[in-house]
Amino acid sequence: MFIVAPLVSTALLLTLSNAQIIAGNESIKLESVLGLATKCLTASSLSNGARVVIEPCGANATSFNSWTISGGTDARGQIFTNGFCLDVVDGVDADGTQLQVWKCSPRDTAQFFTLTSGGNIRWNGGSNNKCVDVTDGNLSNGNVVQIWGCDTNNTNQKFKSIEYTIPVWFATELRPPSSVSPLNCITAASASANAPITIAPCTSSFTNQLFQDPNNNGQMILSGANLCITPAGNTLANGTKLVLAPCDDSNAVQFWDHTFIEIVNMANTNFVIDLTDGNTTAGNQLQVWTFIVGNTNQNQFIEQGFLSPPA
Repeated sequence: MFIVAPLVSTALLLTLSNAQIIAGNESIKLESVLGLATKCLTASSLSNGARVVIEPCGANATSFNSWTISGGTDARGQIFTNGFCLDVVDGVDADGTQLQVWKCSPRDTAQFFTLTSGGNIRWNGGSNNKCVDVTDGNLSNGNVVQIWGCDTNNTNQKFKSIEYTIPVWFATELRPPSSVSPLNCITAASASANAPITIAPCTSSFTNQLFQDPNNNGQMILSGANLCITPAGNTLANGTKLVLAPCDDSNAVQFWDHTFIEIVNMANTNFVIDLTDGNTTAGNQLQVWTFIVGNTNQNQFIEQGFLSPPA
């Protein structure tokens, strides 16, 4: 899961690719070829109906501007981030229809596109002759993108692919449905074994909030310590609290898919990290709980990635 600043979201910092050949299920940023400023297709939020807009690409990737191309170049497929797909609003096949994100569905024709080797993003619904288009060629931040009749010579419809690399450090913010200040982060109460894993306000230095996954295998290792986020007693059960424990590559419950808005335990993917009782009070110890679709105690975790530790 990604977010802004000197970050690269869970997954990844990106470098510009000259090639437009993308493998199936490869993740990229999609940069408009217009102008000198680098502007990318960006979900305004990760929620049904959130419009897709133009925003600065930034040096790093975020959860909002990193897109997985399920079909690869010149193949029909979905374009998605964190379970939300690029989607034509109401599936309306008309010039000027806006683009949004919506929970991915394998049968929703509003969500199927082809990223062509020429850099167009063709919608495969309706007449199959509409392409993603920067509305009015306007690169102003927040400009909502649309579909328009495909024209291979129209630079409003041309995008470059920026590929990812894995970030070195990351912090994980809790992004609740309503704005709160300050933002809260997953936090170790101390850098010691058995220390509770809590929610606490994010700090500029991310002390005890910075983690690493150097092998990209799912461990969440506290920076500067060989301690991993672990269910207490290595038990996966509703209500088991999270603690730090010595990292152990053979301990399956220490492995998490932490790149999406839910943080899923890989030993049993029915369990996710859960904000206990929905309580954002600093020091509230996090727990594991059975995954529930739409549960805001579970689906608001956004990862920030860093190339170097924040000062």
